[in-house]
Amino acid sequence: MTDFLATVPGLANGQAPLPDVVTGGQPTAAEIAALAAAGVKTVLDLRLPHEPRGFDEAHAVEQAGMRYVSVPVQGLVPDEAFAAVRRELRQAAGAPLLYHCASANRVGALMIPHLMLDRGQDQATALRTAQQVGLRDGMLAQQALDYVRRHA
Repeated sequence: MTDFLATVPGLANGQAPLPDVVTGGQPTAAEIAALAAAGVKTVLDLRLPHEPRGFDEAHAVEQAGMRYVSVPVQGLVPDEAFAAVRRELRQAAGAPLLYHCASANRVGALMIPHLMLDRGQDQATALRTAQQVGLRDGMLAQQALDYVRRHA
């Protein structure tokens, strides 16, 4: 298996919490190109359209031959966003994915339902993984746990 983090050593808050899943903050255009060359197939972006990126990320991803998926998240996270992220993370096996927001805080939170409902992790393990990825917001964590309770 490719060490995707070694491909982009400068990726902000870069982690590889699952096989074929790289998480982090906002990548640069060069990091996107490097990940594409290393075999990443999809970029899952949780940032809002108006958040600054410094370049046209969707275009850069598509030019690199990858699929760009936008699931904008801010404030109260709708169930549809949790479901969309779960769907993309389930599809990542064998089709590596970069999953990012600005800092990886939202990434960690929206990963919790996948870890618990799709991977069978207990709450403590899922929260620990989410925090290692970048989760710092207790309200986002609570929203994720509420989603898990409603969909268990």
